Amino acid sequence: MTKIHTFEEAVSVVKEMGIVPLSSFIPEHPSLESITEKAAWHTGEASDPWLWRDRFAGEGIAAYGRFFKKKPMQIDSRLFPLWCRALESSMDVEERYQDGLASRHTVRLYEAIRDNPGIDVKTLRKAVGLASKEDKAEFDKTLIELQSSTEVVIAGISDRLNEQGNKNGWNSTCYVLSEVWIAQHGLNTVRISAEEAKRELLADCKQRWSEEAYSFVVKALGKH
Repeated sequence: MTKIHTFEEAVSVVKEMGIVPLSSFIPEHPSLESITEKAAWHTGEASDPWLWRDRFAGEGIAAYGRFFKKKPMQIDSRLFPLWCRALESSMDVEERYQDGLASRHTVRLYEAIRDNPGIDVKTLRKAVGLASKEDKAEFDKTLIELQSSTEVVIAGISDRLNEQGNKNGWNSTCYVLSEVWIAQHGLNTVRISAEEAKRELLADCKQRWSEEAYSFVVKALGKH
């Protein structure tokens, strides 16, 4: 695929492909990394793909998160409700906890995001008692778990502020429940079964994706 240089071009690729990972892991399929120039990354300019990923989510163009294979990706907002239905767990967080399928940290993390839409990652870690360096791996694992079940998405970024309210350090990633993100951007949840959602998504991918990429997503969806 030809290299792109603007956010608007990236939007077109997401709309064309349905899913665009941040880095390449789907075979024979474009990623934001593969379709942009390496020198454009982390410049802080409008042409910086690292900044685009948060614009996708913040502007409702694409949902952003680690939805399968623990890899960050953008999913076209028009398709995201279908992906939510296809990947969601048959049990809610509390039910999974009661059955020993989720940790108490998972429940606390979900509840903190539910009760504080758009909560930034630093505040979230404090809220669930996982603020220390030693707790980072557990926090990341739990957050990915909630994204893999499409219960949580990245809402965008916020300025990191010090106690005086002044900007301090790198911007902070913010999280929100998927159902809230969907409603905020005028999308509708789907009322079909998970299996029907998978069939619709696979039919869509088969039309747009290479054989290798299609085979990959068949296997990925088959594990849910």
